[in-house]
Amino acid sequence: MGLRFKVASVILILASILLALDLFSLPPVTEELKTEAQDFFTNECKGCHRWARKFAAPPMRDNVQQYVDNPEEMVKYLMSPSPRHPDQWPAMDIAPLTEVQAKMMTAWLLYILKNPDDPGRPK
Repeated sequence: MGLRFKVASVILILASILLALDLFSLPPVTEELKTEAQDFFTNECKGCHRWARKFAAPPMRDNVQQYVDNPEEMVKYLMSPSPRHPDQWPAMDIAPLTEVQAKMMTAWLLYILKNPDDPGRPK
């Protein structure tokens, strides 16, 4: 085999590996994303979730804290919510989020967790 064939084969293998990887990323937290996520939270989440205290559901801060090291799991949960503690809390009365919505909310909620003094943080 010639050198060109070997190089082409290595490039093809590396490209295949990169395509096979499911690269997960969240959108950057811009002012626009903050506004959209705050509106979504107000309209869809705030009826039951407060940031730091129990209300009709667990505190959102506690929920988000569980996903700090694995935000992809939070996105998956928001896309397919199921009761985690049915003995303590009712199932969320919310339609599953789209992937775009779930990534937006995950990015914003993790941002708020790390930036608790942000003026847009839920109360």
